[in-house]
Amino acid sequence: MQTPTALEEEQLTLLLTHTLQLLQQIAAHHEELALEQAPELLGLALANLRFGAGVEVGTATIKPQLPHRVQPAQQSAAYDQEEEGNASTQNTATTGRRVKSRKMRSLAKHRANNNNSSNTGGDRLLQLLLHNSDYGSKTPSGDSDCSATAQLVGQKQQRQCQVKVRMAALQLLGVVTKQLPRRQLYGYWTVPAGGCEAKDQLLFIGLSDTNVRCRALALQLAAQLLYGSRTYLGQASSAVAPSNYTPFSVSLASSVLEAYRLLTAILVREYATPVLTQCLRCLAVLVQATPFEQLEMGFVYEFVPLVKKLAGHADTNVKVSALLVMEMLVATPRLTQEIACAIGLPLNERGRSVAKVRNAVQQQAMEQQEEEVEVEADEQQEQEEQEAHQDTEQSACWPRIPRNSWLLRLVLRYLDCPSSPAPLRIECLQVLLAMATHFALLREHLTRLATLLSAAFEDASLDVRLYAARCLDALGYQLARQELQPATQQQQQQQLNFWLRMLPSIYAAYTGAATATLKCALCDALANIGASNFERLPQPQRNGLLAFLCGCSSDDAAERLVRAAALRALAVYVMLPTLRGDLVFVEHAAELALRLSADQQLAVRIKAAWALGNISDALVAPSQQQEERISQSLLTQLIEAAIAGCCDHDKVRANAVRSLGNLLRLLPGEQQALLQRGMSKLLDCVRAAGSAKVKWNACYAIGNLVRNRALFAASAGSASTLFTALSQLIVQHANFKVRINATAVLLQIEQRADFGTHFAAVWRSLMAAVERSNALDTFEEYNHRDGLQQQLCLAMAHLLERVRPDDLCACGSALEAHLDVVSSTWRRVAYRIVPEQATPLFTCSLLLQQRLSGGTLNSEQRNALTFLASTLRLES
Repeated sequence: MQTPTALEEEQLTLLLTHTLQLLQQIAAHHEELALEQAPELLGLALANLRFGAGVEVGTATIKPQLPHRVQPAQQSAAYDQEEEGNASTQNTATTGRRVKSRKMRSLAKHRANNNNSSNTGGDRLLQLLLHNSDYGSKTPSGDSDCSATAQLVGQKQQRQCQVKVRMAALQLLGVVTKQLPRRQLYGYWTVPAGGCEAKDQLLFIGLSDTNVRCRALALQLAAQLLYGSRTYLGQASSAVAPSNYTPFSVSLASSVLEAYRLLTAILVREYATPVLTQCLRCLAVLVQATPFEQLEMGFVYEFVPLVKKLAGHADTNVKVSALLVMEMLVATPRLTQEIACAIGLPLNERGRSVAKVRNAVQQQAMEQQEEEVEVEADEQQEQEEQEAHQDTEQSACWPRIPRNSWLLRLVLRYLDCPSSPAPLRIECLQVLLAMATHFALLREHLTRLATLLSAAFEDASLDVRLYAARCLDALGYQLARQELQPATQQQQQQQLNFWLRMLPSIYAAYTGAATATLKCALCDALANIGASNFERLPQPQRNGLLAFLCGCSSDDAAERLVRAAALRALAVYVMLPTLRGDLVFVEHAAELALRLSADQQLAVRIKAAWALGNISDALVAPSQQQEERISQSLLTQLIEAAIAGCCDHDKVRANAVRSLGNLLRLLPGEQQALLQRGMSKLLDCVRAAGSAKVKWNACYAIGNLVRNRALFAASAGSASTLFTALSQLIVQHANFKVRINATAVLLQIEQRADFGTHFAAVWRSLMAAVERSNALDTFEEYNHRDGLQQQLCLAMAHLLERVRPDDLCACGSALEAHLDVVSSTWRRVAYRIVPEQATPLFTCSLLLQQRLSGGTLNSEQRNALTFLASTLRLES
C-alpha cells in the first residue's frame, strides 16, 4: 500500500470535515433520525474531537480513531422525567426569590478568508474547499528559501484543516446532544471522572487543545450540556458507606469534582480571552447545578481565588463572566461553611444560613484556608485600598466593608465607577440581587445601596435601569422579611431612610421609563415596602405613594400589564392594618380590579384575580365585620367576576376560588340563587381535573362559605351536594394536602343541624380516610401524612362534640369497623401534637362520659356511647 501524499491527506481531511458538517445539518433538520442514530453520531463525533491535536505532554499527534458506537448508561433513569420540560428554561433558589439563570451564549460566527486568487482545474475546487487565500499562490522557482516557505505554508494549511475537523466534530456533538431529551442525554454523560478515559472529554479538550477556537467551543458545549443538570447532579454524594462496590452517587461526585479540577486548571494556565470567558461561564453553570452540601470540602477555595483575580481582568467579558460565577455561588440554595467564608458572610450569620454545620476541626481548617487565600490576594487588596482612598468625601462616611467581603466591595466599586460598561453594571446588580437573600451582607450598607440604585435609575442604558429595579425588588422583599425579626431602632431608621431615599427616584424612573417592563418592575418593588416601613412613613409620603399607585392602575392610556402591576401593589397595601379598615380605599381597589379582571391578556387576569383574593381577605377580616359593610351592588359584581374567573386558566382559578369563598361568606341570605351558583362553581373546581393548588384553595373557600348560615337555610339539595363532594375528597383524593383542606371544612361547621341527615355519612368517610391515610401512592405524600391524620382526628372530635343520640349507633358501628387503625392513630396524634391543639382529643372522652349520665338514651345508644368513650380514652 502506497503512502498517501500530502495533497491526498489534505483532501481526505477536507472530505472528513465536510462529512461531519453534512451530518450536522442532517441531525439539525431531522430530529427523529438524530435520536435514532444518536449512538453512531456521538461515536463519530467523539472519534474526531482530538483529530491531529498535539498531546499536552509531548509533541506527537494523536492518530485518527475509528468511530465506535456509544452506548448510554443505565443511570439516566434516575433523572427526573418531570424536569425534562422545564429544566433547561428556569432555575430557583429555594430562598423565597427567583434568581434567573442565563443561557450560555454561542460563539461569534467565524469569518472566512477572502478568496482573491485564481486557479485552474482541480486546484480551484480544492481552493474553494479550503477557503484559504494563501493556498495555490504562485511562487518563483530557483530560490533556496522558497521550499522552506512552502513547507511552512503547507504545515499551516494542514493544521487549519485539522482544526476544521475538530470544529466540525464539536458542532456535530452539540447538535446531536441538543436533539436528545434530558432524560436520555445524561446517559451519555460527558463530564470526566479522571484517568486516561478523560482524553476525549470536552473539558480536557478545553484544557489541552492547541487551537483557541476549539478550546472555546468545547467549553461552550460543556456549558450547554451542564445547563439544566441540577436534578441529575443532585444525586452526587461523596459520602462513602462500607460496600463492595462503588455507588453511582460516589462516581458522579468524583465526576463533578474532576470537572472542577479541570476548569480550575484552565483558569490557571489560560491566556486567551474567549477561552477564559467560556471557561467561567461553564464554571457558573456547574456551580448552579452542584449539591455543595453533599460533596467533600475544599474545592471551592481552589477556584474562588482565581475567579477573584479574573474579576479584575482588563477585558469586560471576562470580568462579567467571573462575577457570574460568584452570582451563582452566592445564589446557592444551601450554603456550606466553605461558601459562607468565600463570599464573606459575617461570622455571626453563617450558622443561620448554612444548611449543614461542620465540626470544629473542619471550621479551623477552613479559617486557615481562608487566611491563605487572602494572603495570596494581598497585592490586589493593596490596590483596592488605594482605590478606596480615592473615593469622594461622601463615600468616606459609609460603613467600612470587612476585608473578607471582597465581592461586595468589588461590586460596589464597579457600580460607583462612571466608566464601568453597561454589561458590567448589569452583572453587578445581579450579584447584589443574589446577595439580598443573605441580607446580613447588605444590612449595614443600605444608605450606599440607595445612592447607587438611585444613580442606576438615571443610567442611559435601559437594561441597567431594569436590573436596578429588579435588585430593588429583591432588597425590598428581604427588608419586609426583616420586619418579622427583632431589630434595633437604628436599623429600623436605616430601613425607613432607605425607602425615603428611593421613593423620589422610583417616581422619576417611572416617569422617564420607555418600556412597560421597567414600569412593572418599579411597581413590584413598591409592593415590597412592608407594613412596618409603610406605617412609619410620614403622612405626605404615604398619601403620595397611594396616589401614585392609584393613578398608575387607573390610567387607561398605560399598558395593561403596568396597570396590573400597580393594582397588585395596591392589593398588597389593602392587607396593611391601617388601610384594611379604610372601606373607601378597599372599594376603590376592588373597582380597579374589576376593570382588569376580564382583560384579554392572561398575565393581566392572573394579577387581577390575585388582587381580588387579597381584597376579599380584607373584607372578611375581623375589623371589617364590625364596621361598615361593602355596598351590595359592588359585592354582586365581585362575585360575578370571581365566578367567571373560576372558568379561566388554572392560575386565575387558584385565586378566583379564594376570593369567591370570602365573598360568598358576606352574601346575605336573600340572594340564594347567587349563593347556589357560587357553591356549585366551587365544587366544580374541586372535582374537575386541574392543578392541586386550585383544589386546595377551593376547599379553603368552601370552609369560608359554610360560615354563611344562609347556605344551610336553602334547599336540602345543596347540603347533599356539598357533603357528598367533601366525603369523596377526604377519602379518595390522591393529594394529601387536598384531603387536609377538605377535612378542615368540617371544622368550620359549628352546629349539628347544618349536617342534617349527612352526619353519619361524614363520620364514615372520616373512618375510611383514617384507614387510607397510611396508604401512600407516592413517597412525596409522606411529609403530609401526619398533618392529614391530625386534621382527621380533630374533625372526629369536632363531630363527637355535636353528636345527637340518634347518631351514636351509626358512629359506633363505623368505628368498630376500623377500630385498630383509628384507635392507634388517635393516640399517636394526641401525644405528638402541641398541647394547645391536642385539647379536643383529650377532652373528647370526658365529654362522652358526661353524656352517659343523661336519662334520654336507650340501651343501644348507651352501649354505643360507652364504646366510643372507652375507645377514644387517652388517660388511664
